Amino acid sequence: MDPFLPYLFIFNVFLTFVDATIGYHTAPVLVRLGAANEEDAEHAVRGVRKLLTGVVALYMFFSCLAFFRGQPTFLLVVSAVIVVDIVAQLVLSRKMRTRESP
Repeated sequence: MDPFLPYLFIFNVFLTFVDATIGYHTAPVLVRLGAANEEDAEHAVRGVRKLLTGVVALYMFFSCLAFFRGQPTFLLVVSAVIVVDIVAQLVLSRKMRTRESP
């Protein structure tokens, strides 16, 4: 597994960017349905996007920690968490969009 560690790390970086992109674009869809007015919705979207920054930083921190310590199992766990996060965002966004449109 050690020869594949750099490739897995690069894959995690790519997954993290994909997760951040999806989260940045799905945050408005997920938040606007619960907000009472447009001003509250914009404030909530900014808050969720700030939270997204912290989540991306944590993903990168744990990916770097696993890579530089040479722990492929931990790197695989981080990859799995990122993939689950991406899938959850896509599923929730699809559900919210279908609920939003009549």
